[in-house]
Amino acid sequence: MKFHSEYYLEICFSSFTSKTSRDDIYLIGTLEGKIHKCSFSNRQNFLTTYQKHFGLVNHIEWSPFSRDVFLSCSSDWTIQLWRQNLPSPVLSFTSAKRSVNCVRWSPLHSTVFAAVNGQQVEIWDLSTSLLNPTIVHCATPGVKMRVVLFATGSDCILVGDSEGKVTVYKLKNFGVGNQVK
Repeated sequence: MKFHSEYYLEICFSSFTSKTSRDDIYLIGTLEGKIHKCSFSNRQNFLTTYQKHFGLVNHIEWSPFSRDVFLSCSSDWTIQLWRQNLPSPVLSFTSAKRSVNCVRWSPLHSTVFAAVNGQQVEIWDLSTSLLNPTIVHCATPGVKMRVVLFATGSDCILVGDSEGKVTVYKLKNFGVGNQVK
């Protein structure tokens, strides 16, 4: 995608996210692996540039539990956990040597997120392990997992695939993190 007008910087970007709160801050992931923090009220400059990825930034997601924390995933096989006031990621995750297409925070558990990398969906629980996903589920042969989403108010995830199908998975016996009341 290309974003241009006389009031904005010209930039090619691969992902975009904005906070759901009243803040006018948004993040743009680029083809070169950078993430730019921007403001709707300052349309001519980036507020900050985060750089750790070495490839296309595929997805960015703000934490529903902390206004200053976000996740990013990339074609460089990594997931990065960021605090918006730090120039480098707090944590970096890699489980498979494949492009990570999508990463999403759990709306119920502050330490849990899900990621898909084409061949598998991974559930990470940072209260259990910082090195390995807690759950890994492989795709049906010939099918690529493309996107993941946590269902609101339950321990279910939805996974969209290359055939246009959506599969719902129930996370059983998954008592972790701090639950939202």
